[in-house]
Amino acid sequence: MTAPRQADSGVGEPLPLGCEFMPMPRPGSRPSGHEFLLLEAPGRTLTKYVFIQDDAQYLPRILDKYLREYADSTAGIHVQPNSLGGRTLWRTALDLYRIYGFRYFQRKARHLLWNKLCARAGHLVGRGAGMSTVAGVARKYGVPVHHADDVNAEAFRRQLSELGVEFIISISGTQLYRRALREQTPYGIVNCHGALLPRYRGLMPSFWTLANGEAEGGTSVHFVDSKLDNGPIVVQRRYRLLHHDTLENVVSRSKDLAAEAIIDAVRIVESGRVELIPNDAAAGSSFSMPTAADVARFKATGHRFG
Repeated sequence: MTAPRQADSGVGEPLPLGCEFMPMPRPGSRPSGHEFLLLEAPGRTLTKYVFIQDDAQYLPRILDKYLREYADSTAGIHVQPNSLGGRTLWRTALDLYRIYGFRYFQRKARHLLWNKLCARAGHLVGRGAGMSTVAGVARKYGVPVHHADDVNAEAFRRQLSELGVEFIISISGTQLYRRALREQTPYGIVNCHGALLPRYRGLMPSFWTLANGEAEGGTSVHFVDSKLDNGPIVVQRRYRLLHHDTLENVVSRSKDLAAEAIIDAVRIVESGRVELIPNDAAAGSSFSMPTAADVARFKATGHRFG
């Protein structure tokens, strides 16, 4: 199957109705008005692939729920480092230490280290490795784990092509997915973001929803295009925010909803009955790493980290 043409920043002929992208038509597809084609129902189970961050607290639970449904049709998992916004892992750790402070940061670090040690020990003795890390969950379901510095590299894209990957699910991924990768993935790439897009694009959305005194939070599964958190939305889930909520329990609630939203998004794409929700940047907001003043404002609302 030939992949559609795409443009990273509006290059190409404009659509008559002002849409930015003009995909090349191909059998079994219809134009979406976006840089990807929204395909009709494939009439079969798609060969899927997962990009996921190397988290040892929330994401193993999400991956377990996803693989319980789709392990048989998932060709592999790429585990990405715990870095944010293009930062190195070391820079990410320093920034989080500055935001969280010693007490909460060391608690999170100890939890991460303990889970990794448990997973390692469980792997060596052949048991108990199922839920401690994303790699452990993948082993539990017999799904291959792959490592590559850059998922956009030609060698890795060739590997995906050889595996017959048709649809990619990104779960808290830490890399940008560039044009060549998007072009070769026939049914597109969807990403799970912990906010009600188009609001709260960018980093640490749960922190910002609490700091800004929002009454609700949520999670969105959206198609990936050339801009961060920008593609049209497939599924959204909402939850209430209460005055006594901590960042810890809000992130946990968001991740629980993410698992349900991801499973629903896969079912919708495979069914071909996709009703896209607009993700208009002009109606949204975007945030980066919090400053000391932002942390003070977060605490002034009465919220705490954990």
